[in-house]
Amino acid sequence: MAKNDPEIVRLAGRHVLELFSSAGAKVPLIYHGYKRSRGLVEDCREFAKGNELNGHEGQVLLLSAWFHDAGYVQANGAARQTSIDLARAFLAAEGQPKGLADEVARCLTAVGDENLRDGLAGDVLHDALLAPIAGKSYLDEAELLRLEDEQRTGKVYSDVEWTRSRIAWLQQHPFRTGWAQLKYEGGRAKNLTRLHQLLRRQLGEATEQKAEEAKLSKNTARAAGGLFGDLSRNQLRIMSIADRRTSTMIHVNAIMISLVVGLVLRKIEEHRNLIVPTVVLLCVNLVVVVMSILSMRAGRELRNLDDGAPHDGSLLLTTTDLKMSLPEYLDRMNGLMSDGAALQQALFEYLYFGRNLIIHRKRMLKLTYDIFIVGLAISLMLFIVAIVWF
Repeated sequence: MAKNDPEIVRLAGRHVLELFSSAGAKVPLIYHGYKRSRGLVEDCREFAKGNELNGHEGQVLLLSAWFHDAGYVQANGAARQTSIDLARAFLAAEGQPKGLADEVARCLTAVGDENLRDGLAGDVLHDALLAPIAGKSYLDEAELLRLEDEQRTGKVYSDVEWTRSRIAWLQQHPFRTGWAQLKYEGGRAKNLTRLHQLLRRQLGEATEQKAEEAKLSKNTARAAGGLFGDLSRNQLRIMSIADRRTSTMIHVNAIMISLVVGLVLRKIEEHRNLIVPTVVLLCVNLVVVVMSILSMRAGRELRNLDDGAPHDGSLLLTTTDLKMSLPEYLDRMNGLMSDGAALQQALFEYLYFGRNLIIHRKRMLKLTYDIFIVGLAISLMLFIVAIVWF
């Protein structure tokens, strides 16, 4: 604070310092703080000198500069009106005339609205606020403003969005006084050029990033397709192995039944002691054949469109019989192929139910083998007992 400032201006500076010092930790003051307020006052002195603004109007200008950012100590989103209220309260407490408070209020209001311009003091304050946009560190200061705004509003800007907003702001806020235009317009134009260059670079990077994401997505889709194909082939191979083993079990037991019926039963009258083991063996063979057939039919179900349209994922399942015409099937398949999320869901269902079918058939086949082994062992023991003891 300059020693030749009016007493009320020096008191205003101390009061604003107390306001910022007492602000709670929850109030983000990353950009709008006491340092910026003091810098604004210094810029106002320079701009007032360049525009030959002094005396009472100079006092109004400096008071307005001190209180311009004071409203940011409250996180209510109405900084300008809060600044005016704080200025009025301070001036009233210091016994200043109401007319001075009204002039300060008009000066602060004129800064934000071109239609409310009222005197040179408001124009000088407006231009002093724009002084940083002509400085070399403007882009760094803009990042501080961005960080504070994001914390206050909760909105997160992308780099492109923020740069575009800064360009629009600079273009919509030219200097008002001739002195400021002559001295600062060159720096403002340079920073505007830097912002446009930054925007082009950011747009290029965003385009490259989208291309990389698209390439990655394509590679991921190709990898997913390859994985799905491998899993499908593995499932089919496992199912084929299970079918061969089941078929083998059916053939073996069918042959055993034929042999028992053809050889043993024809001479059963001569060997009545073999009736029990023969019946047990036939029962075991019959149970094994039935279990083998049931394992091959596992997972099949019948669903009719009349009972309610099935999920489109059912179109890919070989374990579901859907009664529909070819046009209906093609129509539903085309709809499924055009919906990426639904198609992905259908593929997952295909793998899931295929896995469950394999597990179910594996369990039934294991149970069938267990029945065959145990039953065959029991039958052989019964035959031995019948031959030796009877």
